[in-house]
Amino acid sequence: MSVKNILEHRNSVRHYDPDYKISPELLASFIESASKSPNGNNVQAVRYLIIDDPQIQKSLLPIAFNQQQVADASAVLVMLGDYKAFQDDNIIQIHEEGFQAGYFDESLRDYLANAAIGYYASKSDEDLRMELTRDVSLAAMSLVLLVNEAGLDTITMSGYDSRQLKETLNISERYLDVMLIAIGKGIKAGHRTVRHEVSKVIYRNILT
Repeated sequence: MSVKNILEHRNSVRHYDPDYKISPELLASFIESASKSPNGNNVQAVRYLIIDDPQIQKSLLPIAFNQQQVADASAVLVMLGDYKAFQDDNIIQIHEEGFQAGYFDESLRDYLANAAIGYYASKSDEDLRMELTRDVSLAAMSLVLLVNEAGLDTITMSGYDSRQLKETLNISERYLDVMLIAIGKGIKAGHRTVRHEVSKVIYRNILT
């Protein structure tokens, strides 16, 4: 199935078969591919917390305002951004690994690493939050496409209490929670939605 076809026909599914299981290996394969998504300076800040223990999933119900999909889906992914990815040692290590793999020479390794370190050094907390949100969102969209390509269903979720989620799952302030993604086998199709005509969302050269 083409990406265009998936985007034209997918919808957010809220009703899942609670008995349908997705193997850890299949989930890992989705995440491995999604991790190839674009990300700023290749700092690789996206983290994926897989929740597939039925009891833990049920504990998320009140946190997610009783949206049943968090309990019935095969798994819920907590999509996180890791603030430590902006630290010098991570940036240096990633570029050293690129050098060792033969992707660039020492000069380019040092230039790219120093440029990235300098870039993040001047960023405010809000700037870094935006960087994480952007990178996590790109990976999340890739993940949704991969899961739908495999014949499974998804729904991305921002409707949850962030503070309670982090307390329940012991997520430290090192991480920014961006969204949840429920994954599984749908038993009822999501409703269709209306989108703006493309002419309403395109501007050329200047916003009017």
